[in-house]
Amino acid sequence: MKFWNQYKNSYKYMLCCIILAVMMTASSCGDQGKAQKPDAQQGSGAETTDMVQQFGTVQQSGTAQMESYGAALASNGVTLPVSRPSIYVDVAGYVTGREKKVIFAGERHGQTFDVVRSQDGEVVYTGMIPHGEVDQLGGQMLSVGDFTGLDEPGTYYIHTDIVGQSYPFVIAEDTYENLFLSMLRNISNVDLQESPEGVCDVSFGMHVIMYALQCNGSLFEAAYQHLDQSEQDQQLVTQLLYMGKWLSSRQGSDGSLYGNYEATAAFCGIMAMSRDMFGRYEASVGREYQNAANAAWEWLERQPCETDCEKSARFYAAAQLFHADRGEKYKNIAEEFLRAKEADYSSERFVFFGVLAYISAEEGTDRDLGTYIMRDMVDRVEAICEEVKQDSVLGTGTRTAEENMSNMLHLSFVNYLTPSKEYTVIIENTIQYMGGLNEDGICYMGADGAQVQSLEWKGILLLSMSDMISNINELEK
Repeated sequence: MKFWNQYKNSYKYMLCCIILAVMMTASSCGDQGKAQKPDAQQGSGAETTDMVQQFGTVQQSGTAQMESYGAALASNGVTLPVSRPSIYVDVAGYVTGREKKVIFAGERHGQTFDVVRSQDGEVVYTGMIPHGEVDQLGGQMLSVGDFTGLDEPGTYYIHTDIVGQSYPFVIAEDTYENLFLSMLRNISNVDLQESPEGVCDVSFGMHVIMYALQCNGSLFEAAYQHLDQSEQDQQLVTQLLYMGKWLSSRQGSDGSLYGNYEATAAFCGIMAMSRDMFGRYEASVGREYQNAANAAWEWLERQPCETDCEKSARFYAAAQLFHADRGEKYKNIAEEFLRAKEADYSSERFVFFGVLAYISAEEGTDRDLGTYIMRDMVDRVEAICEEVKQDSVLGTGTRTAEENMSNMLHLSFVNYLTPSKEYTVIIENTIQYMGGLNEDGICYMGADGAQVQSLEWKGILLLSMSDMISNINELEK
């Protein structure tokens, strides 16, 4: 039985800022995942065990070998042609009872397509390929076929006599459930970069994962029931503690990370958030995070803060510190930045995540300012919806993975506060886009949940999947 049927949503329609304040301070979280241990993960077993008890890349199969062949040929002056698929399917899988699309690129693909069962090669469905249209966003000639009528679980591929066949895909009732569980099992399978960019990715990844836990903690807890005993160290709380250790081990004696302003600000902010979330359950962890955040902030104060990037980064750190301890100094810095900005509070990740920290503080915030910011962020989501209405092909409104991930983050944030069928459909379309239903036929996520290497992207996918599953379940009642 699907675990989201065990999950009972309790959405409360209040003022957005009040909902956020309650939500972000709630501590009923789930837990999860470890696959690769950075060196800083050693020696934290007792703390991790106690706290877990408290809390209750593109698909690469065969790619490395092909690249080695290509390198050998290139060294001898032979260049391989670039190949791209002509049939795009959601390699991550389709769900029974929901819409199923296939996209054909170009103009020569025939008039019909077959859905073939992989097990025995039997054609189980034949659909029409409509006349194509030029995708105004991507510039390609694309035709969208539909096989929603096929609901029998199994593994299939699309075939046409002219183009050939697609990658295989699965149809199942629990496709989203399995994908969600795979993401949980592989959350730590990331490329931890020893660089300022790597620090920012891990910091913001931790932020959005903690946000996902706070939004949909009951759903995560239900999912963990499907992990066996050997996977108990693959819980999100465990992994967040490991990532915090990894980050702390990169802090220099001067308090900075790599002497970089943005990386140090990101680290300062996530240490403050982690202390607020975990410190109440383990005092030694709380002190460690507090000391790390204080040292990072002191380093930031000694540096000039002149560029827009530096000001946004300092705002994020100040907003997180204000959320954690309500310090008047941090509040003044955060509010001065927000008032000076006046608009566009969601286009930069330092600003967006800093805003989440500020408006979700329990007390001490300027409520009028918070309401003004929320209106601006809702306007951003409405603009995304308007772009999607012009996109009759993929239903995402954009054609880059980066923009899709950004849009999905903002949609999920607003969709949690005010659940909407429109928002949920766009999130689902975007997840299908990331699963291979895009104009390049690239699968950014798959059955093993390990393709995406950015922790921030993994966090966004976890938030969006949990939000989508909850709302699909709620909207279908």
